[in-house]
Amino acid sequence: MTDLLIKEEHEGEFIEEKITVDPIPDLGDKTGLLFLDKLEKAVVECRKLIAQGFRLTDFWSDPDQGIEFTLKKEKKGKI
Repeated sequence: MTDLLIKEEHEGEFIEEKITVDPIPDLGDKTGLLFLDKLEKAVVECRKLIAQGFRLTDFWSDPDQGIEFTLKKEKKGKI
């Protein structure tokens, strides 16, 4: 997995974007700075999606899966 994985899914009346931060630590990252850089990249991507009309609906973390942010937006053209 790269630092970030961005996945789009269409779920009923919504478009869902999931941004996942890679859980694998960099062994040379003695201070945690590289991890924080990954997290900042994810936040930047979330802000871009929010500017496009998405809203942050969920986030969670798991040692094996990483940190995941879920954003949703209503599909256009809905009656």
